[in-house]
Amino acid sequence: MKRLSIPLLLSIIILVFLACNRKRGEVLTERIQYDVNIISPETDLEWWVQNLENNKREILVKSIISASQSGKNKVYDVMTMKELSEKEIADKSKRKQLMTMTREDPPYEEYDSLVEYNIELSDISKVRFLEEWYLNEETGLVTKKVIGICPMLESYTEAGELRGHLPLYWISFVKKFPLAQ
Repeated sequence: MKRLSIPLLLSIIILVFLACNRKRGEVLTERIQYDVNIISPETDLEWWVQNLENNKREILVKSIISASQSGKNKVYDVMTMKELSEKEIADKSKRKQLMTMTREDPPYEEYDSLVEYNIELSDISKVRFLEEWYLNEETGLVTKKVIGICPMLESYTEAGELRGHLPLYWISFVKKFPLAQ
């Protein structure tokens, strides 16, 4: 029994020592939110400026969409922070656009029609991160923990001008989301 206890005790001491040496540091903030372009809005810049290379961007976006649809991660509405059902997630994965159309027959009247289509991976040009930041004052190292991620779509006016970015939903990577304010 003593032989079993000594190796167990040594293992615990080593684990505690290693855990103490890999200290994250003090919490700088429990919540910080910022947007990251994954497709550069500037076409004359190198590919790596303000974006991700095409195949890396596709991998990231597929991963985000998969996380929202797999059921492994909870998904929340951006405005209400209410947890979304599978149907609500599917509904948010579709775009609805009011379009003015012209009838094919005389007198060629214009009419409005609501067109619905599925969001493509290429439609997601920005992601919003919600993170926890830590500072290790001894090393000056800042570490981050991603709490949630939000895919964002470009939104255009009828004239085709960029209006801004539309957040779809938050995907949570922690059990307690959102954090208390």
